[in-house]
Amino acid sequence: MYWDSLGYVEQAITGRPGGLALGRPAFVLLSHGALRVASAAGISPWHFEALLRNAWLAAAAAAAPLAAEWAIAEGMTASAAWTAGLLVALSPAGAHTRDAVLTDGPAAAVVLAALVAGARGAPLAAGALLGVAFGFREQSALHAATLAVMLARRHGRVACAGPIARAAAAFALVGAATVAAAWLANSDYPRTIPRWLAGMAAERREHRDAVRATLAYAGWLVALSPLALGAAVAWWLRSRTSLRLVLLPGTAGLLLLSRYQDIAWSPRYLLTEFVVATTLPAAAVLRPAAWWIAPSAAVLPIAGMLLRRAQRETRAALDETPAWLRTLPDDAVVVTAQPCTTVRLALRIARSYPSSWPRSTPRWTVRCAGWNWRETDLEADLARDAVIALDLRDGAWIGATQRARLAEVRAFADRHAGDARILSWRGAPRGPR
Repeated sequence: MYWDSLGYVEQAITGRPGGLALGRPAFVLLSHGALRVASAAGISPWHFEALLRNAWLAAAAAAAPLAAEWAIAEGMTASAAWTAGLLVALSPAGAHTRDAVLTDGPAAAVVLAALVAGARGAPLAAGALLGVAFGFREQSALHAATLAVMLARRHGRVACAGPIARAAAAFALVGAATVAAAWLANSDYPRTIPRWLAGMAAERREHRDAVRATLAYAGWLVALSPLALGAAVAWWLRSRTSLRLVLLPGTAGLLLLSRYQDIAWSPRYLLTEFVVATTLPAAAVLRPAAWWIAPSAAVLPIAGMLLRRAQRETRAALDETPAWLRTLPDDAVVVTAQPCTTVRLALRIARSYPSSWPRSTPRWTVRCAGWNWRETDLEADLARDAVIALDLRDGAWIGATQRARLAEVRAFADRHAGDARILSWRGAPRGPR
């Protein structure tokens, strides 16, 4: 259950990269191609999310065998390679992240494929794969340093210049090609980057609870794999092998992400760096033992049940939202938080596939609790005589920032109590207050 997941489905329908960094162009364009094929095959657009979720889950699942292959390529034993693959496959937070339309899982798999190619002495393939990973998630570029160290370790300080140059050229060519493809498909693509920078700056100006963020970061490391984390730390304390140089860039990246301004929200931001930094050292420590496998496998369903229970209200809010939308006027202003991407996706499907919507195509204005939020917009909407639909369900607003904005929305509703233009939803769909 992630804010970005349905947003990626919407982008896949349009083929337009989103407003995060460079927009994950390779991920969006590949998803767009898959949906065009699905649409031609007669698949309902209301099933597009499930189709993409399962397709990208299959891609992300390749991370486990690729981690095992990387261990073999680095000279580790077969038992250590099995351990490396199992550590990736049995990551609780990793499993949760992969079961969504998100870039993190596939990016981790492609980064591992690049590292395998580098360890096998194929710099062109390694650089090209890293370019694809960059098109999935821009922070994958951090692992260019890991690839360079691997090539230097394999070829020697003098002879490594050529392989590193070939890998760098392939990375630059593929990465630039994905950006160019997005630009050719969308003429206004460059304008999304300044908007993203402005949004990030606005978010940084909001109060950041440093203690909460630090505790969340530590919790996410444990959620990704307490066993891999502990074993990797033990390996770093006692190992003196040259593998330390290969793992140093990924480990530094993992530590630097503790300062990422949104780190309190999700462990998925750490997924690729965690896998690269911890898997091989943890496998080296755990390979003689099998005692950890059964307990680690048991954690997945237990963690899933606990997470589902914790997210019950929000999941219900997301599931109920499409039915609520069908009760709203076509020109309403819709105000919500976590279900915002559900509203936007429904709007996009209704516009792109009008035959799939039961009545005239809606023209909703969507006010989301995100970067562009301004309470004054609601007063302006009312001044132009708009109908405003307020989602006041507790489960629809999560986290301190959204809850603060929910208080503003409720205050707005109280100020205009009795106004027939205000539609409030506190549970089941209602009529005017």
